[in-house]
Amino acid sequence: MSPDEFALALRALGTPLFLDDAGTPTALGTEYAGTADDGTEVRIIQLAARLTTGLRDLDAFVRAVEHHGYLGAGIAGSALFVVEARPDGEPLAVRVAREGVIRPTTLAPLAHAAALQLARSLAAFGAHGLITPETLRVGTAGKVSIRWSGIVPGLVAAGADAAAVMEHLGATDYLAPEVAAGAPFDARSDVYALGTTLYVATTGRAPFGGRTTASTMAAVLTEDSMIEASPAQRLTAAVLRAIEQDPADRWADAERFARAIEGTPHNRPAAESPRKRRRGSARIAIAAAAVGTILYLLRRLTH
Repeated sequence: MSPDEFALALRALGTPLFLDDAGTPTALGTEYAGTADDGTEVRIIQLAARLTTGLRDLDAFVRAVEHHGYLGAGIAGSALFVVEARPDGEPLAVRVAREGVIRPTTLAPLAHAAALQLARSLAAFGAHGLITPETLRVGTAGKVSIRWSGIVPGLVAAGADAAAVMEHLGATDYLAPEVAAGAPFDARSDVYALGTTLYVATTGRAPFGGRTTASTMAAVLTEDSMIEASPAQRLTAAVLRAIEQDPADRWADAERFARAIEGTPHNRPAAESPRKRRRGSARIAIAAAAVGTILYLLRRLTH
């Protein structure tokens, strides 16, 4: 569907929307600056045909995303679209591209804000499903928001395959292994995606798993801080737990992830499951001598 056809289809809706520009390509499709009939400035995302072709139930997509805080969602002609308020700030990916990787000490407060924002979003709307350095935005005074909540779970509800959608979006690194295997999106899969996003922001690469992942974070930490129990160390340990391959080994929810980053008490579950104890999934103690000793705990991935 061409931009002109899409514009005409939007105007035919009961509550018309008007395109104010020619559109900008995004991972999801085409994003237009727009105006609602009451004058509100909005962003209208027309989903790419490669994401919507072959879906069995377009109405299921609309139903799935309409509760995620959007100003609107629907079908215009042959196109699926969502309408959101004008976003604040810039994507974390843009900041990383401009400044280079972000040291854990600098990233820690942003990570804490992102985990709290995710916790609020999960409580209000359910699983987000698409947390990446592109969707995590940092605004003025460190305000954090996460765009495009519910869109990927909505596509899955309409009949799409989660792994195929994430491959189309170039975001497979942020898809939790259990979701790629067919499990539904949930709080633990969003924790995984946020943990991976933070890992990429501070290391410049996606986690590989096991000792390679732990060693990469250890190298960054050694260069960043020599103070035991520093914000950098807390962030490192929290992220490594967030990106565990087995969802049972991750933080159970985003609020606990946030507490771990901040270092507040009671950030761990009261007891581990017998299965976890049998596995003996131990944390790895890494000591780095430069100016003092760094001790932090890393969970060994056994997959």
